[in-house]
Amino acid sequence: MARLESVLVRAAGAADRRGDWRAEGFASAAAFLRARCRMSGGAAASTLQAARVCERMPALAERFASGAVSGRHVAVVAQVATPSRRDALAELDGPLADAAVRLTPGELRRVVRHVTDALDGDDGSAGAWARHERRHLHVSRTLGGVVVIDGRLDPEAGERLLAALAARMEADRRPGDGRTAAQRRADALVELCETGAAHQAEGPGRRVRPHLTVVVDLAELESRGHGDLVARARADAARLGRLSTATVQRLACDAGVARVVVDGPGRPLDAGRTTRTVGPALWRALVVRDGGCVHPGCDRPPGWCEAHHLVPWYAGGPTRLDNLELRCRYHHRAVHEGRARDP
Repeated sequence: MARLESVLVRAAGAADRRGDWRAEGFASAAAFLRARCRMSGGAAASTLQAARVCERMPALAERFASGAVSGRHVAVVAQVATPSRRDALAELDGPLADAAVRLTPGELRRVVRHVTDALDGDDGSAGAWARHERRHLHVSRTLGGVVVIDGRLDPEAGERLLAALAARMEADRRPGDGRTAAQRRADALVELCETGAAHQAEGPGRRVRPHLTVVVDLAELESRGHGDLVARARADAARLGRLSTATVQRLACDAGVARVVVDGPGRPLDAGRTTRTVGPALWRALVVRDGGCVHPGCDRPPGWCEAHHLVPWYAGGPTRLDNLELRCRYHHRAVHEGRARDP
């Protein structure tokens, strides 16, 4: 495969040097390759980069042609062969070719990075800053409310993220866990986001609680008791849209709650003050008493837990120690959605 790939690279390089693309009216050699070889723009650019590096580095080209190294090895060198480095890299043709024979492309990339850092004379500062400058995180919401994430991090930030995700995924491992690795990674990211704001929490290791606005029609207040306010709430979360009743009930277990009374057309008549259903003192008492999630077999610490009402708050259950318990986010959700029972 490598030998065949080298044939294409050599042919592309020869056509580039002859100027075939100009003779046929193309704007660039890359455009010529895209049309003649039905390549993507990225593949055409990479092929030309490899051809130009092989032209200046005959030892690497010879090993590529013999199949001793792959196109990915050549691409590693080509990606760093900027105009200011080309002559210096050409002088290192032999050693780099020998290294490519022995190393995987990933290992060769680390070697090449050390070489280019030395050539640049800044101990890699410029390269590190350039990689950092290319960082981005795109977060978009689909019509169905699903959030799509796409991003790029520099190696240091990426390593921090990977290490944090790996640690959280390991701590979250459960016997018979049917989740895929991707699902476990997604759950771990959500957990990390929740605990990342711990410096704002009240009480030992507590996460920031959600804020819930209960909106109820005046006619319902006049015809019904107050016990089912949350169960019948207009479940609209900021930037999320409609939530299920089970989700609202779970959030209301331990949230900052504000009431808003509206008339039939939805005009606000009264907005109550926000009250916290579980205060700092009560939270500390829960931590002392339960020590973590109370679900049998679960060992998650208080920092991963939420306060759960045994008799639901929306059904009139009191916010007292004897009606509260600590549950991790997973088991709190499971109880409210009927997938787990209270012990």
